[in-house]
Amino acid sequence: MSTSDVLNPEEVALVLREKVSPILRGHGGDLVLSHIRGKSIYIRFTGACRGCPAALETAERTVQAVLREHFGDEDIDAVLDNGVSEDLINQAKQILQKSKK
Repeated sequence: MSTSDVLNPEEVALVLREKVSPILRGHGGDLVLSHIRGKSIYIRFTGACRGCPAALETAERTVQAVLREHFGDEDIDAVLDNGVSEDLINQAKQILQKSKK
């Protein structure tokens, strides 16, 4: 696949699951694909990796390297998405709606 095409989120998620997740699970963590914007792939670490001081280095040296190798494109960036997940926002909304009743 040429990355001049739009990166396929399913293919990116598969690469992360098969090639990166096993490495992170060995350290008690994992990651999820947050979203893709151009050649920037936004990821969120989970488990022990979430608050790890080496998270940025892991994103650049491991995740980004695997993605660049798979897609054959040195311009791909792995970006840490430290924002609040959509699931957490929805849970908060549900709690707030229940408290209004």
